[in-house]
Amino acid sequence: MERQRRPKIDLSHIENEFVKVLNPHKTSYKWEVKCKKCGKVHLQSAREIKKGAEPKSCNYFKPYNWSGLEKKDLIMRREYGITLNEYHNLIKQQGGGCYICGKKEEPDGRRLSIDHDHKTNEVRGILCYSCNKGLGLFYDNIHSLEKAVLYLNNPPFQTANAK
Repeated sequence: MERQRRPKIDLSHIENEFVKVLNPHKTSYKWEVKCKKCGKVHLQSAREIKKGAEPKSCNYFKPYNWSGLEKKDLIMRREYGITLNEYHNLIKQQGGGCYICGKKEEPDGRRLSIDHDHKTNEVRGILCYSCNKGLGLFYDNIHSLEKAVLYLNNPPFQTANAK
């Protein structure tokens, strides 16, 4: 016995605030719809059309939880409590680059890192990846950093060989 299929619903007459249905797509179970925002043809399922949903493939599509802020700005606000403008102002105050070495940008195109105190979560400044990682590996311990500077100025192996 052959399985009965539900008849395909004719949606060609439907038009809502986002789309006008054109015709069924030839190779899939989706419908071709003309977007009223961008004017392009997108594919949508019958469920999405009946719901009156925006086409997700449209460049102007915004999800229900979209806040209107840039993604970088959202991350900085959530992680560090500063805005994108405050980040750029910090870089200007520091002379346009990393506070320690002065590097203007990362070689791979990433933005400079936001250095912050892990105990108080306060932003201290903007550093390049290497300087920020170096401070992190010393766990922000000033005594260890001072010993590292002494070591670099007077390595024990060179002084032992010099005698």
